[in-house]
Amino acid sequence: MIVHLNGELVPRDRAAVSAFDRGFLFGDGVYEGLRSFDGWVIAMDRHIARMREGLAEARIHWDAARLARLTDDLLAANGFKDAFVYWQVTRGTPGPDDPVRTRLPARSMRPTVFGYCVPTPGLAQCVEPGRVRAATVEDRRWLRGTLKSISLLGNVLAAAEARERGADDAIMVRDGLVAESCTCNLVAVDRDGQMATPSLDSVPILAGVTRALLPEIAPGVESRPVRADELREASEIVLLGTLTMVASVVELDGRPVGSGEPGPAARRLLARYTEWIAERSRGRR
Repeated sequence: MIVHLNGELVPRDRAAVSAFDRGFLFGDGVYEGLRSFDGWVIAMDRHIARMREGLAEARIHWDAARLARLTDDLLAANGFKDAFVYWQVTRGTPGPDDPVRTRLPARSMRPTVFGYCVPTPGLAQCVEPGRVRAATVEDRRWLRGTLKSISLLGNVLAAAEARERGADDAIMVRDGLVAESCTCNLVAVDRDGQMATPSLDSVPILAGVTRALLPEIAPGVESRPVRADELREASEIVLLGTLTMVASVVELDGRPVGSGEPGPAARRLLARYTEWIAERSRGRR
């Protein structure tokens, strides 16, 4: 594997950062995950915009517009066209005369930029929604849920709690309202087939890029507060994410959701999403 580190493409075993990097000591950084199909990265402009907003909120100075060219270079270096691409920008490492652990770092600190990619299935293989067993857990994370921070301990603990209860993923609930899973946004489908996704102003959740594409791929999905009890009555619960694409929660808290199999809404969402990707990928060529 060839990775990117601070402007260089190097083998993964040669990539190293300081033990004093603030990403390591503080979780002080932001990240983005992207998906490439046949060399075309889905919604690159949205990923750049979200990273730019995250960097501004974190007060880390790096030009997110560089993401597009760096991603192309990284994919080419690895010879991948169908891949998941991860980018992480931390505040950086203190200089030799700076304190190594301080809440207010030197303004002159240079960010650490790291990226890697791994092969993923091509679009022709994305024909069946994933199957997920989920457990509802209390959302105990911080309130800046829209910031794609590398500090993911809250998600890790939620996933661990779900695993202890025999589930694959956690669906987090805050004050009776549905937030998101550990890795994905969520769509609840009621018994009449109406679809709703938690609104960004109802709970502190990530503004997922796949979620943001819903008006184009599934205009009927309503963005609003979703109550936890709606999940218990739902005919389907669908997860959406860059790497996940579309997955069905087939079991929630030990009980089947709907038929206990991926339902028609999930299948339609996946079909429309892959069609949307294919159209834009063809347009690029």
